[in-house]
Amino acid sequence: MVLGVGFGVVLLLFSSLIRTRPAEMGLTAYGTEEAGNETKASAAGAAVSLRSVLASRPVWLLTGCHHLGCAGHAVILAHGVSMATHHGIPGLQAAGVLSTIAGVSIVSRFTFSLLTERFGGRTILSLSIFGQSASILMLLFATEAWHFYVFAVIFGVCYGGEMVGFPIINRQMFGPKAPLSSIFSFEMIGASTGMALGGWIGGVLFDHSGNYTSAILVAAGIGFLALPLALWLPRHKRRVAASAPVASTA
Repeated sequence: MVLGVGFGVVLLLFSSLIRTRPAEMGLTAYGTEEAGNETKASAAGAAVSLRSVLASRPVWLLTGCHHLGCAGHAVILAHGVSMATHHGIPGLQAAGVLSTIAGVSIVSRFTFSLLTERFGGRTILSLSIFGQSASILMLLFATEAWHFYVFAVIFGVCYGGEMVGFPIINRQMFGPKAPLSSIFSFEMIGASTGMALGGWIGGVLFDHSGNYTSAILVAAGIGFLALPLALWLPRHKRRVAASAPVASTA
């Protein structure tokens, strides 16, 4: 309660520092073209409506990826400590597994954002989903503390990479004039329902079987279901004119 209320107050205070637009701080929006002809093309381009975006395939593929990816890793985030203690790992060491996942994911969130910008959303998202799902299978053979910590490092890298790229992918797919905040809100519906499903299904499977084997297999399987959705996304174009978003041809 103390930690929850305390950090809630901190978040509330920091939220007052958030600005709506870079122009409010005298800055130029990231991704804005500075060349004269590109600026003119951007100004002349029509804004992309939310209706047209929702009528295209990529936004639903991304929502599905977010739902399935979150459902898969929610099993681990909600039950990872219990999986370790179930094998006799002391409580403090077991809690360290979850802390390791969170700590490693901090690094990958920064790194995979840069990689997504450089190589495109489909490539990096697909690699992250595959790595996240495949690493979960390591838990089938984990019996000692160091097994769980090795898993935590590999899983944490891919988990952070899978989560972080969606805002960048949206800009790449739909263009800077699309309603990016609204698009991301739809994708977050997929993410939040996936997190709720994963946490619940992991507990149900453990209660039914008395062990986490089935939960591990289901978590990996759900994650792998997101892989074909990610691969179905359009290829990333290195430089796309603002007046011609990728979604229009998808």
